[in-house]
Amino acid sequence: MSKIRVAVVGCGSIAEKRHIIEYAPNPNVELVAFCDPVTERAQKYADQYGAKAFANYEDMLAEIKPDAVSVCTPNYLHATVAIAAANAGAHVLVEKPMAVTDEEAAAMIDAASQNNVFLMVGHNQRLMPPHVKAKELLETAGLGRVLTFRTSFGHPGPEFWSIDGPGSWFFRKEEA
Repeated sequence: MSKIRVAVVGCGSIAEKRHIIEYAPNPNVELVAFCDPVTERAQKYADQYGAKAFANYEDMLAEIKPDAVSVCTPNYLHATVAIAAANAGAHVLVEKPMAVTDEEAAAMIDAASQNNVFLMVGHNQRLMPPHVKAKELLETAGLGRVLTFRTSFGHPGPEFWSIDGPGSWFFRKEEA
């Protein structure tokens, strides 16, 4: 079986802490390209994984032609990058939120459908074992009728989590 050739667009914290480290050990994946306007970020991962670095996704899609693309950009770029990747014939895993408008989300779905590729939103908690087990218990009615529950999950926030710290795009409305 040939490996799935994956490109990562956006080399910030979510790429570093989730996407890249989860692709890297997968024997069915080859990380082939990293793209970030801060070229040093892309180059760091390209060097580490024997891939190619790019400053923009258009050049990367034209040259590399990956099988799949992880879109790890600021929210306002999700639709643009995902649609371009789908139009290039690549499957797309886009970080949450899917898009910033309903129209963008619909255009992403249309692009994936028209190009016969998969589009998935990276709601990363949906596949976590405790959540899968809870869903199983709820669906099988093993708990009876659930009236209420309490749960907790969190991190310290983008001012601490983001690669750019308090200056992160998370705090600029036009980008978030």
